[in-house]
Amino acid sequence: MNESPKISIVTPSYNQGAYLDETLQSLVDQNYPNLEVIIQEGGSSDNSVEIAQRFVNQYPSIFQLHVENDSGQADALNRGFRKTTGDILGFLNSDDRLRAGCLLRVAEKIDPTRNRHIVFGRSLFFGNDPLKEGMEHACDYTSHFEQLAIWKRHFNQIPQPSTFWTRQVWEQCGEIDNDVHHALDYDLFCRFSQHYRFHKAPEIWSDYRLHNDSKTANKSHEYLMDDCDEISRRYWGSWLRPLRWRCEISYALHQRSRRPAAIRSVRKAETALLENRSFDALLLGIIASWNAPLALGPRLLLPIATTRNWHRLARFFYRDEGHDLCPNQWIGPYHEFILDRPKKPQLLRIALELPERFRNKPTQVTLLIDNALAASEITTEAGELFLEAPMQPADAYSTAIVILCNRYFIPALQGENEDDRLLSTRLVSLEFHPASR
Repeated sequence: MNESPKISIVTPSYNQGAYLDETLQSLVDQNYPNLEVIIQEGGSSDNSVEIAQRFVNQYPSIFQLHVENDSGQADALNRGFRKTTGDILGFLNSDDRLRAGCLLRVAEKIDPTRNRHIVFGRSLFFGNDPLKEGMEHACDYTSHFEQLAIWKRHFNQIPQPSTFWTRQVWEQCGEIDNDVHHALDYDLFCRFSQHYRFHKAPEIWSDYRLHNDSKTANKSHEYLMDDCDEISRRYWGSWLRPLRWRCEISYALHQRSRRPAAIRSVRKAETALLENRSFDALLLGIIASWNAPLALGPRLLLPIATTRNWHRLARFFYRDEGHDLCPNQWIGPYHEFILDRPKKPQLLRIALELPERFRNKPTQVTLLIDNALAASEITTEAGELFLEAPMQPADAYSTAIVILCNRYFIPALQGENEDDRLLSTRLVSLEFHPASR
């Protein structure tokens, strides 16, 4: 008798033949004894159907292929989930992949008797962007409110390929909304969060592919966040509930900080900081904190902490942007990466490019690994700067890499463009190399 709970995975497929083989093979490599995979094929014009059929022929006890016209990803997923018979559910897009052993751990972690109906693990980026290779998808859950308050973070903090739930969750919360096209997983997880807690496993369960043909890659970040704000509002509830008031107040403060008058007051304070007018910066900072209270930490106190190399204080004010990089790989005076820790001793090498505006000014760049000083360089030159430090093996699954720079600039204040981010240096490369003996 097979005691392993049955896990059903739905894989929606449409013209992703370049990646589908790798995705389906990652499911085969799970070696999970009670697995059901529903490939919901929307009528691809490439070789996706042939690839899927090959897996069905090789592993008929695992894979089912259903070729049906659908109205998009949400419809395809719903069609697939209606065909599932498993106790545990999840979906894996046709360009992502699961790590070996993932499903065995899912079966161990999910436990309805302990009210563990939803579990999620970590997920790392891979694909066509070498600078994001191995960086971690945002991964956290604290409460239903924090799940709804996406305006505080500007990114979805639940990695979809690493998230699994019981059939009870699906039947109680309902199917994916066919009217949501670009943040359907965020909508689904907000709905789940109304009734269930998400339980995090500190393990890497999946790899999330980045490529130019992905659905979200062709939409601006602001467009996606506007969609998520609207989705979040669906779940605020009645005015009679404290959650509604909490969301309204938090969102109102966020919107207030984005008003033109608030932005102008913050920029005046930032200009005074950059020009070393300390007294003016203090007075203007007080005004800015009234007009834009949410900007006080990340916009005014963060650069003060970083320019003085107060890394612990800087971490407190740092606003995590989902480990994303600015266009052209610019990073700010404080930037943190969460990376998969190498199993063997490695040498971490980082190449940076300092802008011409820093020439002839003492610029200090500091590298921290898990909050410990690993390397530091001071230079008065512009151009490339290299940092390297040994990485020792440890029991931890991940490692925190922090780059600090004591100088920064804001393009909008210099009239270069409308970019109002705090920028310090361009990240050219971040690589692990075998440690020399």
